[in-house]
Amino acid sequence: MATTKINLSAPIYGSDGTGIVPNNADERLEPAGELLSVVQQAFRRQLRKAGQQGDAMRAMFDIGEYGSVEFVGQMPVGYTHVRLDPDGRRDIRIYGHPSGKFFNSAAKFVPHVVFLLRLKVDPCECDLCGH
Repeated sequence: MATTKINLSAPIYGSDGTGIVPNNADERLEPAGELLSVVQQAFRRQLRKAGQQGDAMRAMFDIGEYGSVEFVGQMPVGYTHVRLDPDGRRDIRIYGHPSGKFFNSAAKFVPHVVFLLRLKVDPCECDLCGH
């Protein structure tokens, strides 16, 4: 099974991250490597989906049915992972989107990661871009 390695922070991908993170008392910064791992897991789940969605994603990145992806390096420049601990549960937030809003899960961030990896040639399909 072949593994494709992708460095999300490579300059070729031209991150649109703003680097802006609000200073909220109930949030705390998480290690950058943890977010990379969580986004990698969400990306792999998308690749394994059955039907057209999974087929399209595997074709987009030239990954065979049994291939895999490993994210190396760092997250796209300007994106930051925080945890919100309002009542004992640990909610993820990913800040840095140009809209000023945040992603509340790695799965919701994946379409924006795909947009960046595709060099922004197609409209972004993430919820925050509104397409």
